[in-house]
Amino acid sequence: MTVTISVGTRFPAYATSMGRVMLAAQPDERLDEYLNSVSLRGLTAHTITSVTALRRELRKIRAQGWAVVDQELEEGLRSIAAPIRDADGQVIAAVNVSTHAGRRTLTGVVEELLQPLLATAQRIEVDLARSRASARARPTRSASLASPSR
Repeated sequence: MTVTISVGTRFPAYATSMGRVMLAAQPDERLDEYLNSVSLRGLTAHTITSVTALRRELRKIRAQGWAVVDQELEEGLRSIAAPIRDADGQVIAAVNVSTHAGRRTLTGVVEELLQPLLATAQRIEVDLARSRASARARPTRSASLASPSR
C-alpha cells in the first residue's frame, strides 16, 4: 500500500470509513449541500462515484452505526470505522482500523474487528464524558483571586 498519513493529511470524506461515519451523522440539509457540491472522482475502480449510491451507503451507515470501506481510497486497503459521540449523542469524531485486503476478507474485517472497534469507541466516549464532568467540577479562577489593581 502507498497511502502515507501524517499530521494534516486530508482524504476525501466520501472514500474513507471515518469520513462516511461523519457524513452519515450530518443533518439531511447539510448532507444535501455536501452531495450537491462534491465531485465524486474514482480514486480506485471500487470508489463510489454516484451520488445516489453514496447516499444509499450513508443511509446504511446511519442505520447500522458503523462504516466499512473496501479498497475505495486505495487498492488493497480495507477499513472499518465507528462514531465517537459526545454526552448529547452527537457524533463528534470517528475511530477506525485499517488492514490490507490480502490479510482479511471484507467479512473477516467485520467479524474480527467490528466489536473491538465499537468497544474502543465506547471507552473513548466514557473518557470524554469523565473529562467533561471533571472540567465542569474544577473551580474557575474568579476575579477576586487576581491581584488588586493600584
